[in-house]
Amino acid sequence: MERLTFFDSASFTRNYLFECYQSHSYDDASSMSYQNCYRFMYQLQHGCLYLAQAQIAPFAIKPMLLFYGLSQLIKSCVLSVDPYYPENAAVLAHGITTRKRKKQGYSFLDDEVKEQRNGLYPHMIKKLFHMEHSENKYTMKVLLKQLPDMHACFAFLVNEEPFMKGKWAATDRMVFEPILLDLYHMTASRFQQYALEQMRKLVPKTQAITVVETKQQVEIRFANAQAARNAAPPFHFDKDGSPLIHRLKANHLPLPELAIYYLVLYNLSMICRYETEWWGERIHTMDCDEIPFIKQFLETVQARTKKLVECQLFQYLTLLLRSSPLLLPAHNKKDTSSGVLLLPGNVLAPGLFPTGKWGMKLFQDVFHVVLRK
Repeated sequence: MERLTFFDSASFTRNYLFECYQSHSYDDASSMSYQNCYRFMYQLQHGCLYLAQAQIAPFAIKPMLLFYGLSQLIKSCVLSVDPYYPENAAVLAHGITTRKRKKQGYSFLDDEVKEQRNGLYPHMIKKLFHMEHSENKYTMKVLLKQLPDMHACFAFLVNEEPFMKGKWAATDRMVFEPILLDLYHMTASRFQQYALEQMRKLVPKTQAITVVETKQQVEIRFANAQAARNAAPPFHFDKDGSPLIHRLKANHLPLPELAIYYLVLYNLSMICRYETEWWGERIHTMDCDEIPFIKQFLETVQARTKKLVECQLFQYLTLLLRSSPLLLPAHNKKDTSSGVLLLPGNVLAPGLFPTGKWGMKLFQDVFHVVLRK
């Protein structure tokens, strides 16, 4: 059962929004939860509908459907923390722009998108991830290099290996080849400082790590197993759960995965809508190494978007275990170092689960669903 199914209930959704708004100290949490209930539900449903249609749609129009679907889902996430969204017309724009295309010699991987001052993208970055945008430019190549699923495309098609694969020395320790520090031009202590700084850009409350260098390996020690498994970038994980890190520091971007999807899908949706000649020729002649990149990216988006949205809407529950009715010994999910009950999965943004009696009952139900998966 998908956790998003809970939002098919209006009473559940109203209570959820009320607790979210109350936890963010909005005085009118009750009235705003009633006012936003159905808009939240419809945005979530429309987003899921777009994703479902993209699953069966021809490849030529998948980017457009996925972008519209992701946009609706992101708006739902924003509405869960900002009851007044959209407060003005400025936040209704996409929030990013792309350059005009050159008819000859155009390369998708070298194409760029640029952050704008206003619109959904900067509003999402600020409200969901507590980051300030700086109107940066990003190439498609660098954005795609943030996704472990794209590693094989880079390796086989352009002879690049963005990630170095590590292994688990223990449940709370990952190790990499000793050449890692040479590639980053850092000592162990400097890498420790750098890695923690990068993780805290996405998860400010990340606990301290320790980096130990030997002749055989570079060992990264986390506070506990939960912290290790949920480590934010610059650490990544492949489908088997093995740890990864970029071979080159310059390839790392401190961006949430949802933001990367939004940036690349925006560009692809513009191409399939307005650059139909280039798009059609590449699809039908297959005279282009970039189509496999695009297909793999779209498959990744389809497979992971709803999971990321679920994690965003049901982030992590921080409760004092001794006083919490959610503490069931059979769950065995206590984080012994911080004394909190955590949902599994990669946490990409800080935030508390709703509190109060209803919140406890609500997330007990959600937590049972997670444990049964």
